[in-house]
Amino acid sequence: MDALLITDSPRAGVWNMGIDEALREWAGRQGTPVVRFYEWAPATLSLGYFQNLCDRSLHASSRDLQLVRRASGGGAIVHDRELTYSCSLPMAGRWGGDGLPLVDAFHATLCETLGAWGIAASLCRSPAPVPREAEPFLCFQRRADGDLLLDGMKIAGSAQRRLQGSLLQHGSVLLRQSPAAPELPGIEDLAGRPVPLDELRSLWAERLSRRLGWTFKPCDMLEGVRERAAFWIDERFAAERWTARR
Repeated sequence: MDALLITDSPRAGVWNMGIDEALREWAGRQGTPVVRFYEWAPATLSLGYFQNLCDRSLHASSRDLQLVRRASGGGAIVHDRELTYSCSLPMAGRWGGDGLPLVDAFHATLCETLGAWGIAASLCRSPAPVPREAEPFLCFQRRADGDLLLDGMKIAGSAQRRLQGSLLQHGSVLLRQSPAAPELPGIEDLAGRPVPLDELRSLWAERLSRRLGWTFKPCDMLEGVRERAAFWIDERFAAERWTARR
């Protein structure tokens, strides 16, 4: 099956979320999966869809960062020294049903990629249940089935959203410790070695292609996606009613 692979330049948080929403729509209409690798500029705090805005005060180190609310669930993420991906696909396809296999596909292939560099990460399985009201504010202090761990620390997590026949999966890979989240070491901090970003994306995509059964076709931003992203920014991601919805 053909799929599109976009490697994007760093963007502001509202644009990143607007583009992912537009890509989710596109993938649902066209029946073609899209994987996008990207970064954030400036550093941004993203709230999970179900988090309360007032909880932002719980994390002093990130209070000065720009803020955006994601369409996907999970805890808050400091997007600074990390790699983010999105995967948009129609729910009718092989990977659009039960959520964990798609998360496993991304995290297991990332684990294999790191393992080729001698970095021994592992998948989290059956973590102890935590009541929602007791969950930490930050995503990387939470544990969910399928998270990727290194030396007991979470280095990658993913969350999903299903809407109008399509699925959007967001994932974040923590590369280095951020001043806005000093309690969270990244892969390079834990492994004591650099992780070249271009090589990481390339080798991870190769393994993803084999695992998912997709033939990736690299492409620039799709026609009409930026225009549709601008709509979603105005309608949702830059709107106070969206950010403060909870």
